[in-house]
Amino acid sequence: MTAPGRVCFLGGNGHCAARLAAAREFFAGIDLVEIPYAGFEGRPRAASFEEFLDAVSADLRASAPALVYALGIGGLLALCLRAKGELVETPILLQGPILWGLERRWMPKLMRLRPAQAALLRVFATGPFQRRFVRKYFVRPPDAATTAAFFDGYARCSAAPDFFAWFRPALLRSLERDLAARPAALARISVWWGGRDRVVTLQELEWTKAALRGADRWPVRVFPDWGHYPMIDAPGGWAKALSDAVADAGAV
Repeated sequence: MTAPGRVCFLGGNGHCAARLAAAREFFAGIDLVEIPYAGFEGRPRAASFEEFLDAVSADLRASAPALVYALGIGGLLALCLRAKGELVETPILLQGPILWGLERRWMPKLMRLRPAQAALLRVFATGPFQRRFVRKYFVRPPDAATTAAFFDGYARCSAAPDFFAWFRPALLRSLERDLAARPAALARISVWWGGRDRVVTLQELEWTKAALRGADRWPVRVFPDWGHYPMIDAPGGWAKALSDAVADAGAV
C-alpha cells in the first residue's frame, strides 16, 4: 500500500542531501524521501550491481511511495527496477534522465579507465573547475555552502567507478530484452526536461525511444527556465511543480 503524498527521490551521480535541502521548506503535504545509495555520502560500496539495486529496491518497498522521481542516472535505475517487475503500479517521473545516450558519449568510455577516474577526482576538487562547472551547469549560482556540499558529494562518492563499470552497453541490451518482455513496465512513466539543461539534452530521449518500444508514449514536459538542477536553481518553483504533479497523479 502506498503512502499518500510520499515521493521517493532517486538521485544522480554524486548525489548528496544538500541538493534537496533548500527545496524541502517549500513542500506542504509532500513527504520527500531520498533513497540512500551504497557508496554515496561515505556509505560502504556495494559488492555488485545486483546488491546495489536490491538495496535500492528494499528502501523503495519500505517507503511505499506514491510517486518516484528520478534524476539523471537515477532514471536508468528506475528502468532497471521496472525490468525486474518492480514499481509497475507506481508512477515514475524522470527528469533529465541519463539513458541510452550512455553508449554514445565519450566520457563513460573514458571513465572506465582507472587513471581517468583518479584524474577526474583531482580535477573536480580544484577551484577553477568548480567555478567553470557552476557557470556552465547551473542557471543561478548556488551559495558557497551549497556549492561546497555539492562537490563534496562527488568527493565522497566511492561508487563512481562502480557506476562507470556497471552502466555499459551490455546492461542496455539486457534492459531492452527484459523491457520488451514486460510491455507494462514502460507505462506510467512521464518525463520532465529543463530547457536550459546542459548536462543531458533531449537527444537522450530520442536515442531511448529508438531502443525501447513504448518510450515514445511517455509524456514530455519541458520547463524553459530550468537547468539540470532545478531543486537548487529554483527550489520553490521545483517544489511547486512536483507538488502539482503528485496531486495530478491522485497521490495525495
